[in-house]
Amino acid sequence: MAPAVAADIACPRYCGCMLRRILAALTLALAGLVLFSKLRAAWLERPAPSARPPDTVRADLRLRPDLPQGDAAQHAEFASQTMPVLDSLQRADVRLQLQAEPEREYLDSLLTRDDSTLRRWVPGAAGISLVIVPGGTPVYVPEMSAEVRTALDAWSPGSAGLRFLEGDDTTKAQMVVRWTDTLSWNRGGSTDVTWDRAGRIRRVAVVLATLSGATGHPFPPEARRAIVLHEIGHALGLPHSSNPDDVMFPVAGVATPSDRDRYSLRLLYALPTGWVGVGRPRTP
Repeated sequence: MAPAVAADIACPRYCGCMLRRILAALTLALAGLVLFSKLRAAWLERPAPSARPPDTVRADLRLRPDLPQGDAAQHAEFASQTMPVLDSLQRADVRLQLQAEPEREYLDSLLTRDDSTLRRWVPGAAGISLVIVPGGTPVYVPEMSAEVRTALDAWSPGSAGLRFLEGDDTTKAQMVVRWTDTLSWNRGGSTDVTWDRAGRIRRVAVVLATLSGATGHPFPPEARRAIVLHEIGHALGLPHSSNPDDVMFPVAGVATPSDRDRYSLRLLYALPTGWVGVGRPRTP
C-alpha cells in the first residue's frame, strides 16, 4: 500500500506544479500581448516626417449647381520645422468639438478631407499683408476693390485675432486678390491656399471672375459681393457648408455671413492647427 500512498501524495504536487506553469505561461502571453499592443499603437501614432498632405479638391463657388466642381487648388508647402504632432487624446478632443454642434457650425467637413488637416492663419501682431490688384479685365471698376475690403470687414477677422494690412507689393504679400474675365466651370471665384506642415496658412491667391461663363455678361454687383464674400471665407480657412443659408454654401446667394459662418470661423481659430485624423497621417 505504501507505493499507492506515495502516488496519491505525488499527484497533487504534480498537478500544482503544472497549474503554476500554465498560469506563468498565460501571464507571459498576456504581458506579450500588452507589449505588442503598445508597440503597435506607438507605430500607428508615430509622425510621418516625409508625409505630404495630398492636394484636396476645391469645390469653389459656382453660379449654377449642376456644373462640375473645380480642380485642386490647395497645396502643402513643407517648411523646415517639424510638424507639431497632437497626441491621440488631443486629436480625439478636436474631432469631438468639430462634430459636437452641427446646428451651429460646419467644420466637421474638414474631417472628410483626405488629409484631415485643420488649416488656418496664425494670428500675430505683425498682421497679414494683403494686396488688392486693380484691373486685370476690361470690365474692372474701382467698386470691385471696395467690395473686397467690405467682404473682409463682414467676416470680422478681428474676432479670430486676425489683422490684414493692405499694401501694394505683391512679391511679399501673404494674400493677393486679382480679377480675370472668366474661370473654368463657370465659377465665380477661385481661392488657392498654401500651408506648411503644421497646417498654418502661408499664402493665399484669390482670383475673382467678372464675366459669367454661361452668358459672357458682367456679374451684377450683388453677385460680385456674394462671390467675394465666399472666397474670403475660403481664404480664412473655412470649408464649404451644406446649408444654403450660409455664405460658405457652394452656390452663390448669401451676402452676409450667417451665425453659423461666424461661429465656424471662431471655432476654427480656437482649435490647434495640424493633422487631426485617426491612426497616422496617410503618406502620398
